[in-house]
Amino acid sequence: MAVFKRFEAAIDKGIGRRKLGYVVIAAIIAFFLWFPNDTSQSNYAKTVFISGFFYAIMSSSWALLAGIAGQFSFGHMAFMGIGAYVAGLIARDGFTFAMLGISITPESISAIGSIIIGTVVAGAVGLVIGWLLLRLRAAYLALFTIAFSELFRIMMLTEYDYTGGSNGLSLRPLLQIADVDAARQVEYYLMFALLLVCLLALYWVANSPIGLFLRAMREDEDAASALGVNVVRYKILIFVFTSMIVGFAGAIFYSDVGSERIIPEQLEILQMSLIIAYAVIGGMESLIGAAAGAFISRYMLEAVRQVVISLPFGLTLPDGSDAIVWDTGYWRFALFGVVMVFTLRYMRNGLLYPIITWFSGRDIAMKETVSKRESDDEHAARIEAEDE
Repeated sequence: MAVFKRFEAAIDKGIGRRKLGYVVIAAIIAFFLWFPNDTSQSNYAKTVFISGFFYAIMSSSWALLAGIAGQFSFGHMAFMGIGAYVAGLIARDGFTFAMLGISITPESISAIGSIIIGTVVAGAVGLVIGWLLLRLRAAYLALFTIAFSELFRIMMLTEYDYTGGSNGLSLRPLLQIADVDAARQVEYYLMFALLLVCLLALYWVANSPIGLFLRAMREDEDAASALGVNVVRYKILIFVFTSMIVGFAGAIFYSDVGSERIIPEQLEILQMSLIIAYAVIGGMESLIGAAAGAFISRYMLEAVRQVVISLPFGLTLPDGSDAIVWDTGYWRFALFGVVMVFTLRYMRNGLLYPIITWFSGRDIAMKETVSKRESDDEHAARIEAEDE
């Protein structure tokens, strides 16, 4: 502890915690940029990282919606699915809107065009859902979005002629690269760039005046409204914004970037529960924490998919092998559940919260606030004693 205190004091006197944090972030970004160029890494490892980037977008956007704005929604995967399914259907069948005289044929629209339409539709549905949720809070909000998410999943599962049912729907490939290794590397950089752009957009909203209004709504909607915050406007705005973020990410990810097709199984409540768990473990009120929690959790779940335990002292099993191989299956989720329980019991702000607050210097501000409050209390107690 004393060594850490000396290190902490040296950092504060030198480069400073915040600048050191920027250095760490730059080093992490440099690592991710270097990783796919490491020839020892397989395409499977790159695929795991791509999946981690995707879930980092999902968790960080949910952290803005639930952790900062206080809108605890289970509909995130549904909005992601809307973006992906609409992009796939537009690219395959085209689209006709007779009232506006709009007709789009599959041949006349590109993959990115279908993705943009899917994103807009996800935002439009988010607008409708946000309007319907104006008077719903807490458990009622969660139950409504669960019902909406399940309704959408069942529709995608039963409308086999249009969506492919349980077989899923293939989206038009975004990249036309014949070489598998080169394609995977480009897909890796594309998803990583999308993660950075989404984090910057989310961070801008969270640290703008809009973010202050969202936090006020989270603490007390009635009080925020009394102070002049247009609760209706910002509740709808945050639903539309996060819906478009995840709709765009889903359409990109399932356009043969992270997966070949979107299937209804990806829209199950279990998947939404994992998104929430990733955000809780990383820190619901921190966008970077939620993103890091999602990436690390996805990586660890894949890392423990198969556990190999080497036997000591030259021991062997009856079949002659010198190691125990355990395919963990769903047991890895049990281990993940233990981490979740530990987080909720002992570190409710997330496992990464102490690290983030240390680098940002917020722990110093909190200590100073507590110290000032204690000195004010002591001063008031002394005056009261003198009056007596």
